[in-house]
Amino acid sequence: MYGMSQPQIQIEELDSLPIILSLLKKMDILRLIDTIFIPHKNWSGLSVGETVAIWLSYIIAHHDHRMCSLEDWVEKRQQILSDFFCHPISPKHFTDDRLARILDYFSNSERWNEFECQLNATIIRVYGVFSDLVRIDMTTANSDGIVTESGLLQFGHSKDDPTTPQIKIALSVLDPLGLPLTVSILPGNTADDPLYIPVMDSVIKNTNNQRLLFVGDCKMCALGTRLHAFLHQMDYLCPLSEVAHPTSEIIEAVHSFESSNGIMTPIKREYYTGDEAIIAEAFEKKVMRSAHKDGMHHSWEERIIYAKSFAHAEKQKAKLDSNLEKSLDEIFSMNERGRGKPVYRSRSEAEDKIQSVLKSNSILGVISYEIREELTKKTIRAYGNRPKRTEKKISVKVSANVNQEAYDAAIEILGWRAYITNRSEDLLSIEAVVLAYRDQYVVEHAFHRLKGKCLSLTPIHIQKDERIDGLVKLLTIPLRILVVIDKTLQDSIAQRGENLSGLFRYNPKKELVKPKAERIIEYFKGVFVSKVAMGNQYFTSIIGLEEKHMEILGLLNLSVDIFTAFGVIQDT
Repeated sequence: MYGMSQPQIQIEELDSLPIILSLLKKMDILRLIDTIFIPHKNWSGLSVGETVAIWLSYIIAHHDHRMCSLEDWVEKRQQILSDFFCHPISPKHFTDDRLARILDYFSNSERWNEFECQLNATIIRVYGVFSDLVRIDMTTANSDGIVTESGLLQFGHSKDDPTTPQIKIALSVLDPLGLPLTVSILPGNTADDPLYIPVMDSVIKNTNNQRLLFVGDCKMCALGTRLHAFLHQMDYLCPLSEVAHPTSEIIEAVHSFESSNGIMTPIKREYYTGDEAIIAEAFEKKVMRSAHKDGMHHSWEERIIYAKSFAHAEKQKAKLDSNLEKSLDEIFSMNERGRGKPVYRSRSEAEDKIQSVLKSNSILGVISYEIREELTKKTIRAYGNRPKRTEKKISVKVSANVNQEAYDAAIEILGWRAYITNRSEDLLSIEAVVLAYRDQYVVEHAFHRLKGKCLSLTPIHIQKDERIDGLVKLLTIPLRILVVIDKTLQDSIAQRGENLSGLFRYNPKKELVKPKAERIIEYFKGVFVSKVAMGNQYFTSIIGLEEKHMEILGLLNLSVDIFTAFGVIQDT
């Protein structure tokens, strides 16, 4: 009809935003932040808790923690966010200065520890994720910042990129899902060994639980760390390093156990498919440990568990055979002559070369070799002023073969490793010891999420130490949210007895027993809110929300109302 106003259509991306914001509220994160991190009196607009909630939603959905991108993202979802928080949201609430100030608040160790303690207590109470097993590990995070003498950014040993400065992160997580309990940020050149004691003390203070089992790598086996744990009624489990318990002592213990006709304990593992397999065999011996501290003598009992992993033994055997073949080829090539081939003129030259080959391939003593010197004479006729003469040349020939006795002895010790714990056998069986350490990848998975595509901590672009500290702490909050999503999905799937399928559009029949939070968040991309304005009337609808989305919401114990609050679901 002539004169009728044209409809105004506004479409905003909804995606997984309602899920993330709902979980943040359910975990009481907004209230905790607003209660503990009191802003400066000049702070206005959104509260610190609301600002962090929106920032975290952006980080989880887009794997990007950069402050410069948030304003544009909020501007495109301004109406959705305003509806959720029931008051106007402005992109100007998310300037770099305001976000940087939040990182400064989080760098306050006293307030952060209080927040971390209360948040962990809430998650444990609401989702029932508590256990008495805590895993500790350290990692590094690289930066393109400038190194200062007393700053966090320092050069140090790194598995990632030793040519760039880094920080060190000490993380403790709760088994079995890897819920972060505490995080510490330290200079990048800090050694790992002295970090375990403060982390263990922090966890005890954080959880108010005095009898936890701490699991760490071989750097945790330092006697001082174990003594501290004993004196403060903590339990520990870690592998013994080569320095603390050499391979020769492991071999001696194995031979002693076998000569006494001891029976190995089979280590069984049940996989999520229901299959069960024997993956290792083990035995243990008890020892009394003693140490001095502050002028006092302390003694306690420890258990050393010797375990042989069959898979690890096979892997080591394959490497040994490969090194043997490579070494023999290198030794035999010493007899070859031709352009570019070195000629060995003495026994000592050949001996040095063979020893270098065996040492580089870690097979000293497994190959037997023989070096023969051959003397050749050549008569040179007289020519001009040069008289007739005889030239003598010494050449070296080498032969080598596998020393079968040494090879069998090397095969016998493959796959063995020693673990140490002070937890009694009635609380931690031999089988539980081996399986507990084999699940140490749980904390590595947390590091992968933190530094990888999911939360994209590295490379760190922030320069100030306080804000680097605050950023790492900030990112442990979405790390907890991802763990909660994993936990809720797995419990719901186990309860209903039916796996989750349809998450992969290229293979809709593929079933997942343990779907990851990242896949769920990715699946909700493509859900929109459409708002049509006709004069004074408004019509809002949700586009792209399908039956599979409804199923996932049910598994997460979330109501579809978190989406219908923004509009009516449109049938697609």
